[in-house]
Amino acid sequence: MALTDTDRRRFLLATTLTLLALPALWWANQSENSTAPNVAVAGAEVGVDVGAPHEADAASSDSNDASADPHTEPGEVGDIAPVFLDGPSSAAGAGLSEIAVPARPEVARINADATFRSDIGGPDSCAVPGIINGQQVTVVNLDNGRMVVCTTTLVRGSVGDMVTLHSALFAQLADLTDAQIPVEIRR
Repeated sequence: MALTDTDRRRFLLATTLTLLALPALWWANQSENSTAPNVAVAGAEVGVDVGAPHEADAASSDSNDASADPHTEPGEVGDIAPVFLDGPSSAAGAGLSEIAVPARPEVARINADATFRSDIGGPDSCAVPGIINGQQVTVVNLDNGRMVVCTTTLVRGSVGDMVTLHSALFAQLADLTDAQIPVEIRR
């Protein structure tokens, strides 16, 4: 991209101003005659006078305190105790809270879809993949909260991961026209 004469002049002017301003700002912040702090003070907005020592600090600044900074002169900002340290101390462990962790479920739960067949076995039979034959399980319809108890059985031609209920049991959970409902299996 080619620069025009106007762009070149603007670039030269910006470079010159930057090269002059940066050393001037650095020199102004390094001035040893300045009594003002070089950083913002946290309590300045609420009326805390940073330059004046506190009443509690006045007694300690008069005495020869070994903890005083030897590089600061009396009355400088380094002698003033931070404002946020004033006041009562908090109780031990006040910021800690107990984390509530839920207990593990008492029974194993399996989420799946359910359908029905009338030739699955007895009226209380169901085919649940992953559960052995002859176990009692509770099937809960997740849409309406209804539940039935059935005995697992092995069925030929059962559909993959789908729970198959006897049509009488399925009718207790939902209408037969709603086939393939989301259920939860509890052992």
